[in-house]
Amino acid sequence: MQNEISRRTFIAGTALTGAAAGAAMMGVQQAQADDTAVIGKHTWEVKPDPITDIAETKDFDIVIVGAGISGNAAAEAAARSGASVAVIEQAGQVTVHGVDDGSIGSQFQAENGISIDPEEATKLLYRWSQQTANRNLIYQWATKSGKVFDHLSEIAAEHGFTTVRALSPTAKWDWQELDELWREYPDAVSWTDLESDMGMMTADFRMVNCHIIDTLHDEAVANGAEYFFDTHAEQLVGDAASGISGVIATDPDGKYVQFNAAKGVILATGDISGNQEMIDCWAPISNRADACYYTPAGGNHGDGILMGMWAGAAHMKAPAAPMVHPIDMGPNAALGTISFSWLAVNRNGLRYSAEMPFEPMVTNARMNQPGNVAWSIFDSDYPIYVQKQFPDTYESLLEGVQEKLDAGAEAGTSWKADTIEDLANQLGIPADKLQKTIDRYNELCDAGYDEDYGVPERFLAPVKNGPFYANSIPAAELVVIFGLHVDDNSQVCTEDDEPIPGLFAVGNCQGEFFANSYPVHCPGISHGRALTFGQLVGEALAKDTVITAND
Repeated sequence: MQNEISRRTFIAGTALTGAAAGAAMMGVQQAQADDTAVIGKHTWEVKPDPITDIAETKDFDIVIVGAGISGNAAAEAAARSGASVAVIEQAGQVTVHGVDDGSIGSQFQAENGISIDPEEATKLLYRWSQQTANRNLIYQWATKSGKVFDHLSEIAAEHGFTTVRALSPTAKWDWQELDELWREYPDAVSWTDLESDMGMMTADFRMVNCHIIDTLHDEAVANGAEYFFDTHAEQLVGDAASGISGVIATDPDGKYVQFNAAKGVILATGDISGNQEMIDCWAPISNRADACYYTPAGGNHGDGILMGMWAGAAHMKAPAAPMVHPIDMGPNAALGTISFSWLAVNRNGLRYSAEMPFEPMVTNARMNQPGNVAWSIFDSDYPIYVQKQFPDTYESLLEGVQEKLDAGAEAGTSWKADTIEDLANQLGIPADKLQKTIDRYNELCDAGYDEDYGVPERFLAPVKNGPFYANSIPAAELVVIFGLHVDDNSQVCTEDDEPIPGLFAVGNCQGEFFANSYPVHCPGISHGRALTFGQLVGEALAKDTVITAND
């Protein structure tokens, strides 16, 4: 029952394709070619020789590296604020992923009766990091994202898109009153074309976040921003001591172009999930994920970290924060562990964790089980417990479920049996141990109190009446967040915490906002902080100020 596609296999097959991916290995190749590679040192520790054969120089106020969520947010804000802006992107177009975007204090929330205490949200998010993140960065998102999202909703509406409650199943709308351990706030929205979108995708199968990213791009261009696609940033101009004054990039013709930045450079180059060396060093648990689902493939090699550290920046001091969700793309996705709480057992037939659909808890536990496999077990009374767990949305959640269960069992992607013994035999786990585990779990369900793992009574689902079902618990890596060390202004710093003049990092290249693993107390916060800090830094840099100026 081993995973068919390992994370390493996925990266080997996709991350090293295309010119952009090849360019991502530039540091290693240059170091080796120049005989500067040092045995036992990482790529980011071996600074390549400076690029000197510059074919062309272009002058701007602000240079942004990366045309994803945070990069486009920064470009729109900076251009709107009067700066001349260049956006360098190694892909052939803006890059988009995601569905939900989180904020606190927006007009949309006020109009829909949603009230979230930014102090409480900050406390939970900071605690999640075991106090290794930068609380001040989290608090800035919690207190400033609402105003940013008001602006985003306004320009989205001008482009024909409506602000709605978050569309993905990771956003729960009645978990705000749960115990702090499991609490999730209704903070996330999606911007949607109500006529042609199909749930989380558009009619042309793009993720719904394309609407806000396309809007930001179009607004930035309308205000004078210039985009340079198929252009790969190679090195920063300057260093930590003298300050950063630009970026050297390879253009589509293979020539080196120097983009000078009079006000500063904003790195918005994404996460590290496509860089195996960085994963092995900073987030080895990610190697136990089934696959990396980051989109677009090849765009997340930690280029910002490489360029920053070669110039004297430090990487974040907190642990990496992998975002690994139990996303099931198979026939049984409707009853997958991303949405529901079912008894979880490992290959020894033992229960091993709280089964709450609180995404990191589910996958982190599974990736540490023997053989890196586990299953969700439930019975024919599942409609009762779907309704109990999600009383407001159970009818839609149950649509077509039985057909999917039967199809999954027929296809061999899930399991169905009339007895626990038969189910155990199908899974290849000890039947006696599985029965003992189920008996104990049912006792806890009957008592309404999970003294073993603390699952709230609402989410306990006994396993008593056949037929019985089992689904594999998946572990889908979305991003691995590990960025550069920054201060409260998102300005990149040295190891000694000294801000580097002219260098900023936003989005998943920004360190210290998350740590250990991705928190879901505030769904959509990854995209929300990318949009928020992109806007805040872009506008502040254009206006020759900092984002904490009015704090």
